[in-house]
Amino acid sequence: MQNKWRTYGGITLILILFAYIIYVQFNYQVHTQQEAQERQEMEQLLRSKEKQIEFYFKKANELISTNQKLEMKIDSIDGGEIMELDDQLVSEVIDSREYKEIMAKYEEHYGILDKVFIPENETLGGLRFKVKESIAAGYDLLPKYYGITNALMWMDTKEFKELNNIFKEHFGDVIPTEEIYGTFEELDDIVNKSVKEGKNLLPEYYGYGRNG
Repeated sequence: MQNKWRTYGGITLILILFAYIIYVQFNYQVHTQQEAQERQEMEQLLRSKEKQIEFYFKKANELISTNQKLEMKIDSIDGGEIMELDDQLVSEVIDSREYKEIMAKYEEHYGILDKVFIPENETLGGLRFKVKESIAAGYDLLPKYYGITNALMWMDTKEFKELNNIFKEHFGDVIPTEEIYGTFEELDDIVNKSVKEGKNLLPEYYGYGRNG
C-alpha cells in the first residue's frame, strides 16, 4: 500500500511539473506575441509620422512657392529685380553671400544649424522664407519643417517649450537638457508617461543620477 501511495505521489508530482512547464511556455509565447505586436504597431506609427512629415514639407514648399511668385510679381511691377538665386538648391549656393546672410539671421535667434539637416530639395528661397517665418513666430520652425528628430535641436521650438512647462508643472524642475539624447518623440513620450504615472521617469530612461 505504501508503494502504491508513493507511485501516486510521483505521478502527481510529474503532472504538476508538466502543467507548470506548459504554463511557463504559454506565458512566454503570449509575451513574445505581445512584444511582436507592439513592435509592429510602433513601426507602423513611425512610418505614418514619416509620411506626415513628407506631406507637410511638400505642402509647405508649395505654399512658399506660391507666395514667392506673388512677391515676384509685385517686385516686377515696382521695377524691382527678381533674385534668381532663390530658385536654386541650397546645396548649390552654400558659399553664396545670400545663404550666409540667411543663416546668420537664424543663428542670431536659434544657434547654429548644420547644413546636413537641410533637405537636398530645399531651395534658397524656401530656406529664406522658413527662417523669416521662424523669427516672426518667435519659435524655431525648422525642426518641424525639415523632420529633424534630434531632441536637442527642438529646444527653441514651441513644442519643446510646452513640454518643458508640463514637466516643470508636475515635477518642479525643467527638463535636464544636458542629460537628454535621442529623438524629441522619445522625450515627448517619456515625459507624458511620467505625468501619467506621477513619477519622473527621465533618470531611469536616460540613465543619469545613479549613485556609483
